[in-house]
Amino acid sequence: MNIVSLRHKLLSFPNLILLLTWMLYALYYTCRFNYSPVIPLIKTDLDISNTHTGWIMSSFFISYTLFQIPSGILGDRFGPRRILTLGGIITIAGNLIISQGTTLTALLAGQMINGLGQSLGWNSGVKMIVTWFPRKNRATALGLFITCVTIGSSFGFRLSGFLGTHWGWQSAFMIPPVMLGLILLIFWFTARDTPKEKGFQDFNDEIYIESLVKDDLRSRAALIAGNRSFWLIGVIYFLFVYAQFGCLVWIPSFVVTTWHIDVDHASLISSLILLPGVLAAPLSGYISDRYFNGRRKELTIISLGTLSLSCLALASGIGMHMGFIILAVVGLMIIMPDIMLASFPSDFFSRKLAATAMGFLATFTSTSGIISTSISGKLADMTNSFSISFICFGLAAGTGAMLAWFIKENRQA
Repeated sequence: MNIVSLRHKLLSFPNLILLLTWMLYALYYTCRFNYSPVIPLIKTDLDISNTHTGWIMSSFFISYTLFQIPSGILGDRFGPRRILTLGGIITIAGNLIISQGTTLTALLAGQMINGLGQSLGWNSGVKMIVTWFPRKNRATALGLFITCVTIGSSFGFRLSGFLGTHWGWQSAFMIPPVMLGLILLIFWFTARDTPKEKGFQDFNDEIYIESLVKDDLRSRAALIAGNRSFWLIGVIYFLFVYAQFGCLVWIPSFVVTTWHIDVDHASLISSLILLPGVLAAPLSGYISDRYFNGRRKELTIISLGTLSLSCLALASGIGMHMGFIILAVVGLMIIMPDIMLASFPSDFFSRKLAATAMGFLATFTSTSGIISTSISGKLADMTNSFSISFICFGLAAGTGAMLAWFIKENRQA
């Protein structure tokens, strides 16, 4: 491939869509995990417990859960561009409300609004990517896209910890939404929902699966709900996210309390240990497409099993230096299963139902987020450490790995 053709490929409109959606959803995550690093500061300022701070994040997941299926339906009905933009606007509003909060009730309300806005992002983001890339490259494209979760979370950790330490925790909920707003404007005026809207041919690589998808909502819901393997994937996703979001929310506090490190440095450490996931996401997607012929099951089992062992190692009271290495492994393994599991909706039901099916799965994941963050905070208060919480994360991921053996993948397009 010569330089001219390579430049043309890199600057193609599908890659521009990938980049813009990546940037937008990365800032969604920055506006989600700007909370975790400043938990110690909020606790001190408002004189509340780990249980209360856990419930603040759980309030996020309550609204996030309630709107997952509706947001998926809206993404398929009105297109991902509109829904991603609407979600970004609501996310900005929620963050600004939190920034002005002086009571536990205000923070709970702000996070519920934030959760509503963010519920509109993931399903439509996945639909945008699978619509603009062919089935044979689906996991590779999603792998590249999902690096935004790592970068957005890492950036949110570091930025929030820095802002909170130097200008107060409120500033951590003021700067990120401004950044999200700027990208939102560029996305709205540039992105389009389908290749056809830009004069390209839509992909014709899922004819059989698409023929099963009817236009009415009832038939679509029945198609998804009637697939037993998809229910199993939902349970596995629930177990994975119990560990994933538990780690993302509580690792900064774990570092502060376990190794007695201040908030600013703990946010730096937490942001760095997430960065290996940047390599894990596209690599695992590429391996799944190229060497496993589109199968997701094997890598799901490997990554969940490794995540389980890593969480159990952290719970054992491991020393700080070895703990940083184990945390880096966790940073890898809280990303890899996400790519595999996020590929199943479009694998099973085609890109026509990608957002609705993803909304079905995301209901499992966000319910898990409610349970994980609240229970983990309560356990930390009861035991005065995070060891039991990380044991629970390890057991959840390990159970998910065992259940993944029973997935029956759909290989007919």
